[in-house]
Amino acid sequence: MTTTFLEETFEENFSEQNQSGFSYEYCTFNNCDFSKTNLSEATFESCDFVGCNFSNVKVIRAVFQEVSFTDCKILGVSFDQINTIGLSLTFVNATLNFSSFYKLDLRNSKFTKSTFLETDFTEANLADSVFDACDLGGTVFENTNLSKVNFYTSFNIKINPVANTLKGATFASSETAGLLEIFGIKIKP
Repeated sequence: MTTTFLEETFEENFSEQNQSGFSYEYCTFNNCDFSKTNLSEATFESCDFVGCNFSNVKVIRAVFQEVSFTDCKILGVSFDQINTIGLSLTFVNATLNFSSFYKLDLRNSKFTKSTFLETDFTEANLADSVFDACDLGGTVFENTNLSKVNFYTSFNIKINPVANTLKGATFASSETAGLLEIFGIKIKP
């Protein structure tokens, strides 16, 4: 039997706990520590995580529908293992370093003032998404659909235009060097 929480607010330490199979609907998590927590097969619908530590969380077959992460630390999370039915994620001022979104359909996603150091978006579909003021240093885009993605205010962008779909994507002129690096072209001020 699944334990379900509805319209509750949490502010506690879940670190290294087993929350596998739990269901949360319309819940808010404030300053919670989920580090090394097992959230496999858990369901989060219309939930907000604010100021939470999501480092090294296990999310195998977990469901995230209409979920937002604000001011959260999310390190080393394999989002590519989640259940993608109804997937909808928003990140604001989040740190998503060393995480993986491999092959995920993230169309129309919004990433705001977030850091994605060494994060993997290989073969993901990010069409029509927005990366607003994000640090993308070392982020991996390989065979990724980046059609109509708005990168205009983001920085540290290095994307191979031959190995990715970029039709209609928007970049600031200051980031063009990261698009031309693969060709050995150098841009000087």
